[in-house]
Amino acid sequence: MENYRKLEESGSVASAITWVGEQMPGGFFIYRADPSQEILFANKAVLHIYGCGDMEQFKALTGNSFRGMVHPDDYELIHKSIEEQIADSRNEHLDHVEYRVVRPDGSIRWVDDYGRFASFPGYGDVYYVFISDVTESRVAQEELIRRESVFSRLAEQNACAPDDSLAVFKANLTTGRLESARGLDLFDCDRPGADLDLMMRARYNSFLVPGDRERYDETFKREKLLDRFYKGEEPASFVAYCRRGSGRQCFVRFSRSVAIDPASGDLISFATETVYNNEKASEVLNDKVLVRQYDMVTYIVDNNYSVVIGDASRIRRGSIFPKKRSGVYTDYIREQVLPAALPGAHDLAELERDLSPEAIEAHLEEEEPYTIDITCEIDGEVYNKRFTYYAVDKNIKFYLLLKSDVTDVLMREHHNNEMLALALSEAEHANAAKTAFLSNMSHEIRTPMNAVIGLNTLALKDDALSEKTRELLTKLGESASHMLELINDILDMSRIESGRMTLSKDEFSFNHMLEQINTMIMSQCRDKGLDYDCKIIGSVDEWYFGDDMKLKQVLINILSNAIKFTNAPGSVTLTVEKAGQYDGLTTLRFEVTDTGIGMDEEFIPKIFDAFSQEYAGRTNMFGSTGLGMAITKSIIEMMNGDISVQSKKGEGTRVTVSVTLRDSKKTAGVSGEFDLSRTAILVVDDDPIDLGHAGAVMDEIGVHCELCSSGAQALSELDINRASKKQQYDYVLLDYKTLGMNGVEVARKIRELYKDSISIILLTAYSHDDIAQETSQLDVDGFLTKPVYTSDVIAMLEKLSRRSAAAEPQPEERVSLEGRHILLAEDMMINAEIIKQLLSLRGISVDHAENGQLALEAFMNSEQGRYDAVLMDVRMPVMDGLETAAAIRALDRPDAKRIPIIALTANAFDEDVQKSIQAGMNAHLSKPVEPERLFGTMEELIYEAECKG
Repeated sequence: MENYRKLEESGSVASAITWVGEQMPGGFFIYRADPSQEILFANKAVLHIYGCGDMEQFKALTGNSFRGMVHPDDYELIHKSIEEQIADSRNEHLDHVEYRVVRPDGSIRWVDDYGRFASFPGYGDVYYVFISDVTESRVAQEELIRRESVFSRLAEQNACAPDDSLAVFKANLTTGRLESARGLDLFDCDRPGADLDLMMRARYNSFLVPGDRERYDETFKREKLLDRFYKGEEPASFVAYCRRGSGRQCFVRFSRSVAIDPASGDLISFATETVYNNEKASEVLNDKVLVRQYDMVTYIVDNNYSVVIGDASRIRRGSIFPKKRSGVYTDYIREQVLPAALPGAHDLAELERDLSPEAIEAHLEEEEPYTIDITCEIDGEVYNKRFTYYAVDKNIKFYLLLKSDVTDVLMREHHNNEMLALALSEAEHANAAKTAFLSNMSHEIRTPMNAVIGLNTLALKDDALSEKTRELLTKLGESASHMLELINDILDMSRIESGRMTLSKDEFSFNHMLEQINTMIMSQCRDKGLDYDCKIIGSVDEWYFGDDMKLKQVLINILSNAIKFTNAPGSVTLTVEKAGQYDGLTTLRFEVTDTGIGMDEEFIPKIFDAFSQEYAGRTNMFGSTGLGMAITKSIIEMMNGDISVQSKKGEGTRVTVSVTLRDSKKTAGVSGEFDLSRTAILVVDDDPIDLGHAGAVMDEIGVHCELCSSGAQALSELDINRASKKQQYDYVLLDYKTLGMNGVEVARKIRELYKDSISIILLTAYSHDDIAQETSQLDVDGFLTKPVYTSDVIAMLEKLSRRSAAAEPQPEERVSLEGRHILLAEDMMINAEIIKQLLSLRGISVDHAENGQLALEAFMNSEQGRYDAVLMDVRMPVMDGLETAAAIRALDRPDAKRIPIIALTANAFDEDVQKSIQAGMNAHLSKPVEPERLFGTMEELIYEAECKG
């Protein structure tokens, strides 16, 4: 070792290593086996492998370390492999690896590395390594692997080709023979071992379009396929229209791929032939339809765009087609779109935000497509461009942009809109003229009708009339009423068609509305000998928001039809049910059924057409105008409801109406003076629906309630209750008509057994007047009309409680008209005479003024409180009724503020009613006025005025 060190110090060892290393046929180098991996020696063969001219260039390239000699992507794997091999005692400190190296010019070479770990005196642990350049063999090996992979992939694709392919085959180009073939439509020559030239000839002859044979031959002849293979080009394909072996004609896509068989070295062609009709249609769609509708179809991903369909050369004028077919989307917007946008039509900053990728993403998250219209000025002309965006994949923000020029479309739309606006204006003028005409005609027709009906009513009150004359006058009144109904229907249809009919949204009492309907319909049914019943299923609230007048009109119209087309003995039933309740809204279902004549099922779809009647004679038989159901359906649709009809000839009809009303927070409540929680009530009714509804009402007001379905059961329950010493019943709500023992008999029995300890309330579907004679001798405490309502029951119980407590009865909310003094403003003398005679029947005196000015002067000159009410015609000369009413209200005297002013007018439109109310009138009655309606209105309004006074 001492001698070695001396040699080392003298430089002899280094010289010896250099001499030995340079004599080796391959590359040889030594590096330290420590973290520095410093190169201690490298021969010229190593420098040559690394493409370096001298050691200085090699050190600069590698950093004079083994790490720098290895390609950066290979080092970690190579270093780990060397350590593992050296650590293995069986390898005797030997290792073998292959890796890439990078030359100064950037080229890559592969080296074969054989190393050994050793300890050199004076140098410590080192690796000495032998390397050689194996790039050519490595490339050849990789090429062989690639070819094997390509062949394997094509063979697998060939084997997995769809079963509906026309032909799938494998052909050996080297031998010129077919190796395998399958498919749905092969030619006769398509069999293993067949000559490839025969196969080519069969396909060559199958083409039906001139020029396809030559193009096919130029694409698929053997030398062309081989040339494509050696140049590394894509597989060859060709589409043509041909006749297959079976005779079928279609577009066919021919595809040929070539690969080397690694086993034999032969060149193999893998081929498929498939039907291409759908794809051909899609190509035409893209080329001729999409391109004509959209001058550009582009996809956008990660703020980069690429044009899929579109050609700038096709856009002759006003082009903002991208200058490059792919690029940065926002650059295209800033550089080409925004500069073209017309500043007067757009806020450019806002437009840029609307076209940004962020805006596209946000809008397409909500709905698609997202559309932006841009007005552009290009070459001095104005164009309208439309950008339409669709989402292809929202997760990766992959969008589709379709750009189109809509200048001509918008010009046509603008022209059409101008024409529509003109037509609308003309229609509005026509509707206004029609409305004015109908309003005037309504007034002109109603004025003589008022005289006809009024005089007829007065004539019928003459007791000296002969039976024949009375019969004639009765028929005259019926004809006049029918004519008035026709006028009303025509006016309603006019308001609906002109859009002048509106719905109110007032809070109204549902039970009050239903009570009014029942009173009217019950009377009509009684006159015709029909049974009428109104049922409520379950619980229905007492107050809602909506238009109760229109709803009442709908139901009365349907019920009147049911009565009209039902002969005695028969029945009409109205059923009300709460169909649903959600978010402050309630849907009510009304069902009207009758046992009438019904109708043919074929006619049902026509029932809502204006003037529609099942057969020509129906008008004469039943007095139908043919407008009622059309009006009814229109009103229901205005309420966002629906109506349906079911009917069978000779069996009857069922009409179902559903409407939705807004809920009211107003409820029927018990005054704090009375506690009903300890009240016990027995309800008796043989109708299960009415009985269940009454029970629901009792539960709602919190009284103890038991239900009985017959009089006998009720008497038994009362007897058991008394015998068992349970809580005694305070009230019995007793149906007037029950099966077996009727209500009158049961009431007499209860009064006989229990005296006055139990209050009896009769439930009846009729008015009190209708059963007054039968119940006059019966000691009952009250009457309730079916169906019962919470407020009615509470009011009755409180009334009876007050009576039992000797409380004063509540005054009636009406007054007597006897001795009242009325001011009548009416310009038609005959109408004035009729009204004066009608009023005289109730003991009312009348002062008559022939126009509004005279009426105003008469009121001004009268003493305070002389007049109890003013009956005011609206259309009068000198000063009309509206002006007169407003002038009276403006007078500085107390009675001018509170005196009832009632409009009597032939003007029957909704807007006429509004004008009357706005002028200060209290009520609006359409001529011809029904006497009872006039008297009832006067009784209520005079009562209210006196309460205020």
